Amino acid sequence: MRSSVLSFTLMAGSCLAQGDLVGLLSSQSDLSTLVELVALVPGLAETLSAASNITIFAPTNEAFAKVPRNEPEGAAIEHRNETIAVAALLANHVFKGVYPSDVITNVPTFAQTLLNSSYITPTQPFSNITGGAYNGLVKNGNDVCILSGEETISTVTQADIKLGEGITIHTVDTVFSFGPPLQLWTYRAAYRAMNAALEAANLGFDVGLSGPDQKGLNISDFTIFIPTDAAFESIGSVLETADLETLQQVLKFHIIPNSVIFSPSLGNVSVPSLQGTNLTFTVLPDGSAWFDRSSLKPSAAVAERLSFPSASSVAVLPFTSVAFEGDTMTYTSTPRLLQTVAAVATSRLDATATDSSPPLATYTGSAFSLGGSTAMVMALAVGVAMLLV
Repeated sequence: MRSSVLSFTLMAGSCLAQGDLVGLLSSQSDLSTLVELVALVPGLAETLSAASNITIFAPTNEAFAKVPRNEPEGAAIEHRNETIAVAALLANHVFKGVYPSDVITNVPTFAQTLLNSSYITPTQPFSNITGGAYNGLVKNGNDVCILSGEETISTVTQADIKLGEGITIHTVDTVFSFGPPLQLWTYRAAYRAMNAALEAANLGFDVGLSGPDQKGLNISDFTIFIPTDAAFESIGSVLETADLETLQQVLKFHIIPNSVIFSPSLGNVSVPSLQGTNLTFTVLPDGSAWFDRSSLKPSAAVAERLSFPSASSVAVLPFTSVAFEGDTMTYTSTPRLLQTVAAVATSRLDATATDSSPPLATYTGSAFSLGGSTAMVMALAVGVAMLLV
């Protein structure tokens, strides 16, 4: 726990007297659970009160009551006995930078939190993205919403509570979720082909797990494009006869190392994949996006855009082993907001464009930016950004 508390202190930035954070939170009758949890982390209230240029999203009592008690953070909330999980949960609600409600638009802004790699339990790291995990901010009609792990959407219920000049507080109706391990997310979201392909490929890394069962290097700062089950089925005849090296190369082609790239940061550029070959991104005027070889014709039929033109579809893929099989949590449908929100401002389709909704005052650091945008990010995993293709 010592390292987690230290990380709050180191990341607090320049210290400017802001006021009594606990006193302000205590004045809100629906934030008593948050006040109790803050008290579990020694020095946290004082450190945050002295911080400059941060935004705190404060879950209400009802929001905390909804957290499943079979999750690490839910058990910590219930029993008040796991300070690492509590500290990680709170850090995930503190954003670097000032984000008043009026700077949030219908184009998602992905902002870093204070949830860094120091929050680790015997079974999982809560984040290992350099500089802190990301959550998304987006306008949904008249509401300001936050996108976090497990396809969770939280809505601001009271906006722009000020504590001095450096701290902005918004209350929210749902506690932010952590990004689950990569293969656990693919299982819960029913992208079983990707799950099974990763299991079979034995790439030598894992994402979001710690402990003796971890398969290899726990990578961070990666962007992964996840093919749908239909995409795998369309090249099924190739996969049936593919050797291990071919499968590994195909999967590595969908991974960008050393960069966390969200959908509003895609543009008309090329970046190297883990496989070594460049991925060429094309963002069209209508906001749709494509990536593959530079000769790709986006208007062509799916069958004409296969990486293996001679491949034929199969009904049953050759992969048989699925990680996390039997997990009881599943996403029955994609939240409506993730289906309808405008993830791209089509007027920003240049390779030098930056995020259209920066904070008014920046805490530190920024996301890797390519400019432009396309499909909505579906989930945030520990150490990676994931997009569907």
